[in-house]
Amino acid sequence: MPSQRSGPASGTSLAAIAVLNMDDAGDVAPAAAMGMMIFYTNIAARLLHMLLSRRLTRKTQAWRQR
Repeated sequence: MPSQRSGPASGTSLAAIAVLNMDDAGDVAPAAAMGMMIFYTNIAARLLHMLLSRRLTRKTQAWRQR
């Protein structure tokens, strides 16, 4: 019989699902705050990826400048 899990490990769920559950339960302010934290984390990860990609590209493609 397959186990029914909500995430990668038992007892965990995705943050976006947790936001929806909080909103459905009437906890609008904490849900909005958590949603914004997800958004800010996404922006930070994208900026970090962009900076690292740009730096790596400059180092690996330096031979083209010669």
